[in-house]
Amino acid sequence: MMVAAVAMSANVMAKDVTIGAILLDTKGEWMSEVMHGMKKAGEDLDINVRIADSNADLAKEATIMDNFVVQQVDAITISPQNDEASAAAFDRAVNSGIPVVTWNSKVNSDNMKYFVGVNNYDLGKETGEVAVDYIQKHMGGKAKIAVIGTSKYSVGIERVNGFLDQVTKLPGVEIVARQDAEFQETGMSVTEAIMQAQPDTEMIWAWNLTSMLGAYAAVNARGASDIVMMGTDMSLDVARFMQEQNTVLKAVTTQQPFEIGYQAVKNAYELATKGKTDDEVLVPLKTYVSSEAGELKDYIESRDYL
Repeated sequence: MMVAAVAMSANVMAKDVTIGAILLDTKGEWMSEVMHGMKKAGEDLDINVRIADSNADLAKEATIMDNFVVQQVDAITISPQNDEASAAAFDRAVNSGIPVVTWNSKVNSDNMKYFVGVNNYDLGKETGEVAVDYIQKHMGGKAKIAVIGTSKYSVGIERVNGFLDQVTKLPGVEIVARQDAEFQETGMSVTEAIMQAQPDTEMIWAWNLTSMLGAYAAVNARGASDIVMMGTDMSLDVARFMQEQNTVLKAVTTQQPFEIGYQAVKNAYELATKGKTDDEVLVPLKTYVSSEAGELKDYIESRDYL
């Protein structure tokens, strides 16, 4: 009887729990997977998950965070826009008594105790290792590389550093360009500018999915089939592009965004109901290469929910 009573009490408690989830934006398939993971966690835990999009706007992010505090949600999970600028709203939420789990990105605050995501340095490093192997085997140990990165997000800066630390070990590697781009449009325009200013570019690496898709579109539009592309984060389109015969897109290291979204909500729920959860959850990485057709096929077939 006692066990049944406890189980019933826990079930009622779960139904009354509301988690506020804040996304950087809702552009691209990566964020769609995160949202699917968050919603699935809500279904599995039988709780309310309120998902809000800060749309890459710091003021909007702060407003959403403050609104969640006013609404007295039980916990918040957020991918902060900026290490420093996101700290004030973050601290207001924690100081009001609402536990906060960061996912994907972090914030510089003594109140930041819980994180779900990946090691972003390793995310760049793993592609860098594949690039080194490719340069040695197919390019005679030499390559002129353009890097499309970011100076806005610490997660992107870490990825760039991880990639550069690997490829610059080769004495024959020259970094001919470093440009920032976040979304597909800027990824395309930046790549077009790089190819015009540095026509001898032989390899392009991009730090995130949307900038990589833009870079890929620019390379294809120019017919630059001699350029090798690598980057970060998979999508259905990326997998299909990698399946194409003689594709320029040779390797992509990816996170597992569905699992990140799921775990972020789960950990927030644990904080709300138990007062404790894992300080850090690092989701494993995966690198896909164009020569592994079976893995690309499996990736596509396993995402029928998108």
